[in-house]
Amino acid sequence: MAEKKKGFKEEYAKFFESPDRVGFKELLKNNTGEFNHIDFKEQWLMSAKLAKHILGFANSRGGVLVFGVKENEDKTLASIGLESLQDKTQVINSVKSYLPEKISFKVFDFSFKETEWADIKGKKFQVLIVEDRPNHLPFLSMRDSEGIKKNTVYYRGSVNTDEATHEQLQQIINRRIDTGYSTTKEMEFRAHLNQLKDLYDMIPEYYSSAPWLSAITMTNMFNKRPNPNYPDEDFEKFILKIINTKKEIIQKLITGR
Repeated sequence: MAEKKKGFKEEYAKFFESPDRVGFKELLKNNTGEFNHIDFKEQWLMSAKLAKHILGFANSRGGVLVFGVKENEDKTLASIGLESLQDKTQVINSVKSYLPEKISFKVFDFSFKETEWADIKGKKFQVLIVEDRPNHLPFLSMRDSEGIKKNTVYYRGSVNTDEATHEQLQQIINRRIDTGYSTTKEMEFRAHLNQLKDLYDMIPEYYSSAPWLSAITMTNMFNKRPNPNYPDEDFEKFILKIINTKKEIIQKLITGR
């Protein structure tokens, strides 16, 4: 059994990376039941419940939802197929309000009109694949509804999707840290300041009254006159203003007001 399950995980990994008909058929053939990164559903879920599963997978290295597969009482799975395929745009729109923008998932259609495997012949299935995007962890739910709570981190563990435990949340945060990626604006902020300083340096504070004079002569204040286009506010005063603005932004993030 252990070898079979290992094979199933390998089939899952192949399909996750490159979802096609052949890989999907192998996934169904070799399935040994649900595990952390795959969930089989008889029918499509309501929007809030579907969003919860997407969030859970997104926070736990991605995953696959297969629609058209029924779980029997003895925990075995039956490929019963779907009566009809859901419109992909409608699926996306149904969960959009629950999910952060950075979550990425796709819906794939699989129909088997002609196949040598009788279990799936003439049947339709759909698969929703949630990508693993550790750079943007953690993903929080964006609104309240029945079965889902706003600003909550959901996690896929032990074949269930639940609120993340303290340990799971630490794993999520550590994965984000390991990427070395930050969504803060600090690097962009510094880049803008450096660019601004460069622009200031491009505008001379004084015009030389005799451009042909030597560099030594040009340093003489008597040969300079004020440039009316030079900004009234010096660079340091501008930085102080930006610092105050930055403090206000941080204060709003902390207090929510």
